Amino acid sequence: MNIYTVKWGTKYSVEHVERLFTSISEQSHESFTFYCLTDNPIGLDKNIQVIEIPTAPLEKWWNKMYLFDKRFVTTTDNLYFDLDVIIQHSVDSFMHVNPRQCLCFAKTYWHNLEQQEKDTRHIPHKFTELNSSVLRWTGALNTEDITEYFQKFQKQILWYYRGIDNFFAHRKICDMTYFPIGWVYSFNHGYIYPHDVEPHVYRELPYLCIFDSMGKHDDVKL
Repeated sequence: MNIYTVKWGTKYSVEHVERLFTSISEQSHESFTFYCLTDNPIGLDKNIQVIEIPTAPLEKWWNKMYLFDKRFVTTTDNLYFDLDVIIQHSVDSFMHVNPRQCLCFAKTYWHNLEQQEKDTRHIPHKFTELNSSVLRWTGALNTEDITEYFQKFQKQILWYYRGIDNFFAHRKICDMTYFPIGWVYSFNHGYIYPHDVEPHVYRELPYLCIFDSMGKHDDVKL
């Protein structure tokens, strides 16, 4: 298993990378190699494999698109985590998921998705039920088509979409699937709508806590 994260710019530090690596190492019973895609590898632990990415033209979350570019990632059994997630339990279950030819996302079960879709019917590119804080894919995923499409329309995509979640949801450039309900929750927005949507509450059961933001000033970031 190959586990990846992306560190770009100055928002996240070497300490964030090493905390994620240590957390996974302490809780996983499976063997894995940990990679960091970064524009600045200085200070990273020697046990973390570095994949250097360009400093331009991509910014912020768009650097995740390098995960599907075979110039940088060529392995066939892959798992990705954002740097601001909290690993609450072993990630072995994520490793054991077989997405087949799909790209596997977390689903935003904590939102009222039916209402959100209604509210964005006139701007469908603003709606998504995808969250890419954790991703799983194998060599069966057609990453060449993803990269080719992104490179061909990159200027338009970066202007039109807030991030890769909206991009993948709206353009549907590959087959997609989801991790099971209950594995992931949002510290900012809750767990499972409508039963448990209280924000800023720790929940012990899920494997993973994420800090997704809807652009609200009171959203907490790690």
